[in-house]
Amino acid sequence: MKKKCIQQKYIFFLLFLIMIIISISGCSNTEKKSSKKPNTQETAELRTVSVLVDLIDNAPAEVITKTLNSVPGFGEEFIYQLEVLPPSFSAQERDAAITRVRTEIMAGKGPDLFLCAQKLYGYNAGLDTTLFFKFPVQAMSNHLLLPLDDYIEKAGNIGWDSLQPVVMQAGRNEEGQQIIPLTYTFEATLFDSSYTPKSQLPMTWEQMTEDPDPNIRAASGGYLYNIIGTLVDYSQDVPVFSEEELLGWVAKQYDTWQTVPEESRDVLRVWMDQGYLSDPDVNISLSGEEEYTMIPPYNLSGGVTANITTFAAINRNARYPDEAFCVINYLLDPEVQQTSGIFQYCMQGLPVYTGTGNSDTPSGGCWQMNEANYKAITEIQKQINVANFPGPVDASLWSILWFDEDARKKSVHEKYVLIEMLLAES
Repeated sequence: MKKKCIQQKYIFFLLFLIMIIISISGCSNTEKKSSKKPNTQETAELRTVSVLVDLIDNAPAEVITKTLNSVPGFGEEFIYQLEVLPPSFSAQERDAAITRVRTEIMAGKGPDLFLCAQKLYGYNAGLDTTLFFKFPVQAMSNHLLLPLDDYIEKAGNIGWDSLQPVVMQAGRNEEGQQIIPLTYTFEATLFDSSYTPKSQLPMTWEQMTEDPDPNIRAASGGYLYNIIGTLVDYSQDVPVFSEEELLGWVAKQYDTWQTVPEESRDVLRVWMDQGYLSDPDVNISLSGEEEYTMIPPYNLSGGVTANITTFAAINRNARYPDEAFCVINYLLDPEVQQTSGIFQYCMQGLPVYTGTGNSDTPSGGCWQMNEANYKAITEIQKQINVANFPGPVDASLWSILWFDEDARKKSVHEKYVLIEMLLAES
């Protein structure tokens, strides 16, 4: 009897153990199923958001895909169909693709979401580089893009106050916010921290050119489009400056450079970009022990000109604008801006989150800075009073000749006429 009882207890124990194993196995299978990618049948039932991607040349496709696949709702509510435009060096294929997509947009179709770079002439673009949006401000005025104020308000989790205000304002018109800047940059000259300017900064560009400090005069020699600041009156599609004014600025820039002593001309002028935050080729590391005094080329009105290098926008004809905005909402998250691969390897410039580089910046990313350099960059950010989308006007100003007086007059005239023509045809 005792032996039989023991056998029954042993059988019961085995049955109980089997039930536990089956239960654990069932939970494991459920978890695995919920984390796997949707199968073909599931995919067919999800909304497909079409995304036009035009970031830096040769941006790693797997990095873009990994970031977008991390957007909440992916694989459960929607999936993506990506079209990556050919790079700048494949000019014929790129132009054909751009023409096709623009035609689709004008026909009331086109992609749901745009992720576009505005490349800087003289830095990462040449005169033959074709931008998808030549004039993003005009794209807003021409009702090609969707106003997003309602989406931003309903999202509730976007810390708009923590985004660079002047840069964000550039994507707004009377209809509301239509373009969402993601990265931007500005020009600055870096000096060793042992140098402290005696003059009070900021100042106007004219004051920089007349300052007794040769380092400040050297720092005034930035790109013309940064010096001028606001370039275009888009309400009339004309430049805000005259040909005579442009000639005067070019001549003054050249004359000022002649007053800078030879030993002060070899300055370290950079664009603020993740590539320059730690670049052994130019011996800059803003996260190391080296501390810099930074002087931007102040514009005519005494502030700093920012250049928007990447932005997102939704097609006014989008089939799935709600899902497209999910991507924008995700990309505006401070942690995503500072850690995701798409910001670090596919975009150029600083993220619009103003805390980028502070002591809370996650380790292992491109944005780490020491306290002194972060403070210097933050001070320049506060001085930004103009934010432009680089385009054909910038390219024309970049290519002006300035060394010879006769060549300068001819070049300024030709480029000014070209700018007027480009704006009239846009």
